[in-house]
Amino acid sequence: MTNAIYHQTVLNNKVYRRELSSKNQNQFEESAYSFDDLIHQHPNIPELTAILGKAGGIPILFDLEDPRPGSILIVNDHLPSIRKLMTVMMKSLITYSQPTSLQFVTISHYPEKWMETIQVFDPQYSYCAGVSGEYENSAEDWIHYLAKKADDRLSGRNHGPAAILFIDDSELINHLDIQARLNYEWLLANGASSRIWVVSGLDLRKNPDLLHPIDQFKTKIFGHVDGNFSEGKTKHIPSGILAQLQPERNFVTKISSNWVRFWAPKLQGK
Repeated sequence: MTNAIYHQTVLNNKVYRRELSSKNQNQFEESAYSFDDLIHQHPNIPELTAILGKAGGIPILFDLEDPRPGSILIVNDHLPSIRKLMTVMMKSLITYSQPTSLQFVTISHYPEKWMETIQVFDPQYSYCAGVSGEYENSAEDWIHYLAKKADDRLSGRNHGPAAILFIDDSELINHLDIQARLNYEWLLANGASSRIWVVSGLDLRKNPDLLHPIDQFKTKIFGHVDGNFSEGKTKHIPSGILAQLQPERNFVTKISSNWVRFWAPKLQGK
């Protein structure tokens, strides 16, 4: 996506308007808007684009056609908030894409819950290729499959739709076998170059000392983090920015050199 096509804020954009300054962001407290409001306000977003939320009146976008943002880590102290942001991404991608151009896979401690959630907006599972629990063989099989597909694409073979691997709790990677963990780390570093993305969550309430996964992700989205857990994170984000975030749907990410705070939409109507 380029500014000439759609002049909004994307994770790889290098040009930012005054509306994204902290002064102007504070003027907008649009925490009450819903997902339906978001889609209604922005009906012409290009295919293979996810809306994460809004900073003031400007949508924050994730363009699956551009590899520069790399793999994405969502850091929070409330795992349901991570899952809700992932759901927003799934729903918006389905709104703006076709099943032939996009597929996604989810690995979670709660696969049945994800199946119920996804069925609401993808009733035929046309976009969802699979949902697995961490103790199921299929979880490791999906990681091996996506790593092989990414490697083939980097070698000029096996082109196909963009794919996203959603892992709502990165802690579950520790339960996989060594080869799956190695393939997962390889996907984090190389998958985006072949349009195979990893979007993972890190719950600091469950894993307050788990710092190393943060370094493996090029793009980091921070949600509310309790002050007791934020110590040691300042190399990734200034503590003052974390302190400004509200619980649940308030997030911040670094776009170019700017920290941009945004609100994810409510999944239900007002």
